[in-house]
Amino acid sequence: MTESDITDLVDEQTRAVIQWRQAKEEDRPYEGTNEIVPFRDFVECGLAIPTSDFFRTLLKYWGIQLHHLTPQSILHLSIFTHLCEAFLSVEPHFHLFQHFFYLRPHPSASKPIEVGGAKLALRLESQGEYLFYQPSRKGVEWKNFWFYVENHQPSLPEWAPGAPKN
Repeated sequence: MTESDITDLVDEQTRAVIQWRQAKEEDRPYEGTNEIVPFRDFVECGLAIPTSDFFRTLLKYWGIQLHHLTPQSILHLSIFTHLCEAFLSVEPHFHLFQHFFYLRPHPSASKPIEVGGAKLALRLESQGEYLFYQPSRKGVEWKNFWFYVENHQPSLPEWAPGAPKN
């Protein structure tokens, strides 16, 4: 993504808080010390930096990193967080989230991919209990639009190469 692409994603207040750099002419993400790699679609689906305790707890529990998730997973997390905070007036709760969602390796448990290899999916038995919404079915093009952001405190798990281990 170019500098102007990144600037279009964030407002003035966010620009003052986070530090980012573009991924100019790189064929894949290479994280530096104290950096994370968000994707344009993650921001469009509600990812905010710095992240919440709830989000960091989920990543730590499942042993995954930001780049292992998909835009649809970020959307599920954003909607759940908004539901809890704005409508139920409670902090997002991990066990309640697990009641509705599970982590599914993508494309399979034996061969998860490095970027987007962990999808959050709504449990079939919970569909009648949760909000109905139809996330868009974007293809893999989202993986081509990344940039680098300083890993602010409290930080996300340190980056390690490879697919999700769980």
